[in-house]
Amino acid sequence: MTQSTMNPTSTKSTYDPYSSMDSQDKSYDLSELDDTKSEPVYKLVINENVVEKISSLAAQKIDGIIDMKGNVLSRIQEGLGNADKTKGVDADIVDDSNAKIDLDVILEYGKSAPDVFDEIKKVVGEDLKDMTGLNVVEMTVNVVDVMTPEEYAQKNGNNNSDDGQNGGSN
Repeated sequence: MTQSTMNPTSTKSTYDPYSSMDSQDKSYDLSELDDTKSEPVYKLVINENVVEKISSLAAQKIDGIIDMKGNVLSRIQEGLGNADKTKGVDADIVDDSNAKIDLDVILEYGKSAPDVFDEIKKVVGEDLKDMTGLNVVEMTVNVVDVMTPEEYAQKNGNNNSDDGQNGGSN
């Protein structure tokens, strides 16, 4: 059995990636660049606020959703006459093609939460995909309250409910 010894001259690397940089001419021939036409870079950037707004509006179209549950800022905005179109939604864009969504909804009394949940998954997912190209990879729907339409109208200071029962048709 022989024992190999390392030759001290073999420790020097023969490849120096920077050695040719100093010897290259710093001027560039523009005609060479014309031959290699590069494609422009196009990028579509979707803001999380847009995802939240689309999700909120889509969820509010669903029968069985009375409203989205907003936070303190939402209530202040609505008190000043401004509607918070993103209330009740928190979105996180995971990457260029996927998003996670959390929805806080107020369920209409008498409606099936699992049926409404299935409809939310379908409608919100389709609207988001159609409008932004993003796929919903995770969705959490928190049912934070249950109300009748009348109770909701009364709570919000409206004299008329959505179905017009209190609208003067005695």
